[in-house]
Amino acid sequence: MTILAIDTSTQWCSVALVNPQGGSGQPQSPLSSGDLVRHENLGPESSQHALDWVEALLEEAQLSFRDLTGIAVGIGPGAFTGIRIGVGIGQGMAFAADLPCLPIVCLDAVALEGIHQLKLKENDQVIVAVDARMSEVYWARYMVQANGLPERQDDVYLSAPKDIDIPATAFALVGNAVTAYPEEMLAIRQQAMAIDETAVPHARSIARLGLDALEKGLQVSAAELQPIYVRDKVAQTIAERELEKSNQEKS
Repeated sequence: MTILAIDTSTQWCSVALVNPQGGSGQPQSPLSSGDLVRHENLGPESSQHALDWVEALLEEAQLSFRDLTGIAVGIGPGAFTGIRIGVGIGQGMAFAADLPCLPIVCLDAVALEGIHQLKLKENDQVIVAVDARMSEVYWARYMVQANGLPERQDDVYLSAPKDIDIPATAFALVGNAVTAYPEEMLAIRQQAMAIDETAVPHARSIARLGLDALEKGLQVSAAELQPIYVRDKVAQTIAERELEKSNQEKS
């Protein structure tokens, strides 16, 4: 079982070939000696390198598209053009080789990177917050599962940094929002038990999450692989949260 993973949602171009049989077979860590990975910060044009890197890794592994089990792709949120390129590459290969696609939310991959780097344990809480530009952040809340993977507790949100919901209990803070908005994130930074401000979506974590999705039967067809657009639904999301808060106050 070999998963090809692609993420082009940031200025980092990230591609990986992951075979869990090369290690313990369990996704306890996003890292494995059996992985082939290329992950570099190439700036705004980083996504333009993804297809060449995919072909190079397959050649290094002496594999073809048809030898793959599935293709995991970071579907956002992130840079619109980069995400579209990554999804397009995944769709093209999936159509050509009749492979299942594994759509992975990029913040989930950031959470897994933070779990690994901070050596978090089962039931630890994680807030992922990444820069969304325009003085806003994408953020989501997670719980570490027994297998070391993150479980998202609810939706991915877009808001001002001050509007992030801080848990009442201990949590780790992961993502570049800390450095992007140092003053706005000061309060949440001071409350965090641990911080990883360097974590970005990484293809090795996209692949590990893809393997987990495949085991759960969450694969989609190439035609069904689509980016997510958090900004398009943020007004509705905020309205839904305000309605829920209002209903709770009335009850």
